[in-house]
Amino acid sequence: GIMKIQVVAVLLFALSATEICEALNFFQKHVVRQMAPGDCNTKMTVINEQKKKCKQINTFFLDPRGVLTGICNHGNNKQTMDIDLEVIDCKVDNRNYPHCTYKSEPGRATSVTVLCDQNNVPYHLEDVKRAGRK
Repeated sequence: GIMKIQVVAVLLFALSATEICEALNFFQKHVVRQMAPGDCNTKMTVINEQKKKCKQINTFFLDPRGVLTGICNHGNNKQTMDIDLEVIDCKVDNRNYPHCTYKSEPGRATSVTVLCDQNNVPYHLEDVKRAGRK
């Protein structure tokens, strides 16, 4: 019995370790419940730690109601959804990692396109249509 328990524990640990090393998914990178335009520097720290460099631009969707949650539930590998959400674009100002700083550009998104993996999880932000911009 004891041997079996140890094997299970090792497997569970291995699984959680690989998931932590996985790249941040779409939700971790792009979706927040709330955020102020001044939060770009803080929010980008986690994202930049992944690749040890300052990401040039990152779009955050303010999605307090979880509108984007099931975006990949249609079984497609690319999915577009009409939305009406506030967004904040964080654009890099200082590229000197780890001292990256960002300027923020608030706006409204009317549509979003993501790439979905085989588990119906979005992993890449493909396109965003913004109100008042072509």
